[in-house]
Amino acid sequence: MYSEIIKRIIKAVIFFVPFILGTIGYLAIGEEALHDALFHAIGFYTLNNIEPAENILIELARWTAPLMTASGLVMAVSSLKRRFKNRFIYLKGGSVAIFGPQEETSILLGQLRGHGIQVGDESRFPKAERYILMGQEDENFLFYQKYYDQLAGKLVYLKCSSMMERATGANLNLFFEEEIAARLFWKRQNLYREAKQKNFCLKIIFTRFGLLEEQLLLWGLQNNIFHPEQEITYHVFGRAERFRAVYHELSRIDDPVVFHEEPWYDALDLFAEADRIIVSDTSELLGHILFAIPEKRIDVLAVNQKEVLHYESQERLRIFFWRREAEHLPNILEEKLLERAKAINLRYAHLYSGAAEIKENMEYEWGKLNTFTRYSNISSADYHEVRLQMIEDWKQETGKAEPDASFMMELAELEHIRWNRYHYINNWRYGIPQNGKNKDSIKKIHKDLVPFSELTEAEKEKDVENIRVLLSI
Repeated sequence: MYSEIIKRIIKAVIFFVPFILGTIGYLAIGEEALHDALFHAIGFYTLNNIEPAENILIELARWTAPLMTASGLVMAVSSLKRRFKNRFIYLKGGSVAIFGPQEETSILLGQLRGHGIQVGDESRFPKAERYILMGQEDENFLFYQKYYDQLAGKLVYLKCSSMMERATGANLNLFFEEEIAARLFWKRQNLYREAKQKNFCLKIIFTRFGLLEEQLLLWGLQNNIFHPEQEITYHVFGRAERFRAVYHELSRIDDPVVFHEEPWYDALDLFAEADRIIVSDTSELLGHILFAIPEKRIDVLAVNQKEVLHYESQERLRIFFWRREAEHLPNILEEKLLERAKAINLRYAHLYSGAAEIKENMEYEWGKLNTFTRYSNISSADYHEVRLQMIEDWKQETGKAEPDASFMMELAELEHIRWNRYHYINNWRYGIPQNGKNKDSIKKIHKDLVPFSELTEAEKEKDVENIRVLLSI
């Protein structure tokens, strides 16, 4: 947004340079009053002043002013053409307006194939059905605030660098590229079947720990839940002091997270035993690990294909182009995931507030939620894809068409484990509120943060009902 303002200022200054030169040139002659000098200088833009130039400044103004006039006309025609085009795209339906730097927006506009509208530097705000804000986080929020009235009732997807404690409007969906990539990564790994073959005991190693690895860990803890007695251990190498301070309740999660102080090359025995070795540094680190740890398959998270050109011959690499996946339009919009999450929320609103389960109420009830509660539903909806794979395997093993009561209760226990973990990740803990309710959002305590076996039958049934809702969509 600031860059667009600077561009406008520069264009305005350049446009008036001939006028300034001409005015100074006429004043330098000493024969013109100020108002006459201004009048003659303006005439250069319309070719009204064709008298011979009396100094170099007037000569420069004579030649550059018509160029400024011509470029101004071209820009005006171009702007008008763009407005007509944007209006046509809006009227034909399915329009999505993209705000942000050229390198970010061009990718999405290419995917939209005639339904995309570039939000440029024109003063008029383009109409669209949906808006995606791809700029820097501060610029995105400034854009949202500036056009708040125009965006009312429209779906807005805002790229940010952190999902923590963000306030959201009824129409505002935040997305974080590293988070999208992390959830997609675990879905592509088929880790459930791998864990099943190894008695639900796995060792996963992160060789460094940046923003991407943080999200991989957080969503791995929420999605890699396959058995009540599993032990999936996450080993973290790299500086994690800030992360450990922020997420200070992770130790309550049964799957251990081990933060290593020593460098990775002092733990080669651990690497030899690991089931998954995840590398996102494709420079020296990947080369060193390939050389030091032979035969092991390595999961590589690369930004683009250029990063791994030197490793094309390495068949033991599983490469995941995370930035490309995170910027894939369907993965940003996540319509199916949001539909599931909103359906879960509407069912709870129906059970506890009497809200009718109709389409209009789905959006209304969703708009009432804070970020924490929204993401609780999103976490549940996202985990459902893991559950569907487990159900499919169970059907093949048992020959039954639908989950029976016993298996539904097993799934409900895993859902409760996920629910507990979501709360621990957000720094909640077990506690009995003094207000007599189930939870205290200020103190971040909840009386149901206990093992599944300690829940009441009513609370167990709530988890079963959650699964039924998702299976019905």
